[in-house]
Amino acid sequence: MGKSLKEEVYKFNHEKISLYGLLVLLCAMLYNILTSKALDRRFLIYGFDAIEWIPLIIITVGSAFFAMEYKNRMIMMMMYKSSSKLKIYLAKFLVIFFYSIVLALAAILLTFLFSFLFIGHKYDWITTVDGHSLIIDLLTNMLGAVIYSFFITGLSFMLCMLTRNNAVVVCIGIVLAFFGADFSSALMQAFPSAVRIIKWNPLSMIFISQQLTRTSLMSTSHLLDSELIIANIAYGLIFAVLGYYLFKNRRV
Repeated sequence: MGKSLKEEVYKFNHEKISLYGLLVLLCAMLYNILTSKALDRRFLIYGFDAIEWIPLIIITVGSAFFAMEYKNRMIMMMMYKSSSKLKIYLAKFLVIFFYSIVLALAAILLTFLFSFLFIGHKYDWITTVDGHSLIIDLLTNMLGAVIYSFFITGLSFMLCMLTRNNAVVVCIGIVLAFFGADFSSALMQAFPSAVRIIKWNPLSMIFISQQLTRTSLMSTSHLLDSELIIANIAYGLIFAVLGYYLFKNRRV
């Protein structure tokens, strides 16, 4: 397993995908800063909306990482060198998930930097306001983004194996990011008697990106923070297992 992981890390860095993802995150955060009328506390605790961009980058990078293997026929060599498809699949999964942690850490550092450059000392990161401090809220939201990225990683791998089309996977990721929460809320409003079941739908998982620091969202998601965390991890594992089944039975 260690050998497979080292190989995947080497390829991931060699293909420059990780660098492109970081550049996209940097540009997205700058864009949100430059196009916003006022930079208030909300922008700080959400990392200048980095929590919305990290899952999008993950689903794009994750699907592209797999697509390149098949496009370049590298997957054939990997299959020949390794006797375990599980090790190959799991190594790729871990690389992408660990990359989401890297993105979250980068977003935190960039938030501090951009806060100093564009806001100065207007807000105190340590002082507690209404029971919350900026630094704790920022770290909590980034943790939520990482947990959601676990869900997204499993989903992107499954979709990549299912559709075999990188563009389709990216489009689905964009739809989830921008319309998932609204569609889930609309479903629960349309069928109030079935909320206990509908609230567990995959589209509701995106609420974790903000709900951990906005308790008011519980009335929309109808899920407790602990339930959201468990559901995200559970869905991520389910999608990962389904993705592996498709990967294992896919013709090279």
